[in-house]
Amino acid sequence: MLWEAWQYFTTPVALPLAKEMGFLEEAIAMAARRKRCRAEWDTHFQNCQTTIREAVERCTQKRKIVIMGAGSLLDVPLDYLAQEFDEVCLIDLVFLKDARKRVKPFSNVRLIEQDVTDSLAACQKGAVQAKPALNPQGHKAWLDLSEVDCLVSLNLLSQLPLIPVSWLMKHFGISEQQADVLAKQLINEHLNLLNACSGVKCLIADRWVTEIDTQGQEVDGFDPLWEVSVPEVQKSWDWRVIPLGEINTPTAQVNRVGVSIY
Repeated sequence: MLWEAWQYFTTPVALPLAKEMGFLEEAIAMAARRKRCRAEWDTHFQNCQTTIREAVERCTQKRKIVIMGAGSLLDVPLDYLAQEFDEVCLIDLVFLKDARKRVKPFSNVRLIEQDVTDSLAACQKGAVQAKPALNPQGHKAWLDLSEVDCLVSLNLLSQLPLIPVSWLMKHFGISEQQADVLAKQLINEHLNLLNACSGVKCLIADRWVTEIDTQGQEVDGFDPLWEVSVPEVQKSWDWRVIPLGEINTPTAQVNRVGVSIY
């Protein structure tokens, strides 16, 4: 707990809502879990790195790669990308100290603290509406898509609705129906952003979540993408996000991670 507290009070954030809405706390909790569950998580990280390399191999130009959901950078082949591209842009709401330290040796790598949905500030105030991914001219204010030769969404898509929906239900009492609509909007707009890029798109995202009991039997399962239609899975793997004994429940959580490169 001392490590978590130290991270919380010493990690800078560019956007105050990252702390206020709980994104920093969640990032620290995930980093702590990874330390406890290294064996189960490292294979997932390696699979992500391999997948990003596969996407890069499809690029005909290598000016700029943008990774949304870069977070810890443990699932990012940073050295490789810094060599392959003129510019590497790593985007997330929160970057902990280890991630900030990792990028320092690279002159062509940038950490960008950004809300990729452009919706969180409004949600924090009670808005139950996702903003369009692009403006009426088809552009993104903080990202020139014409310069991007590879756009990666990394373990992000299923996470986009979680904190804003929970915030709105807790602080503004929105209904489950409103939460469902907002979640679908956030996911769809992120897909719209990906599709607006003319370069190679790489979507790495949870496609199914399963709860497993101590006997190895499935006791529950659900679609973490809120039944939104997404690109076809080209390869997948199981990620034991929460092993047995990690939390005070008699089940483990296994995420089926799917990849779409297009």
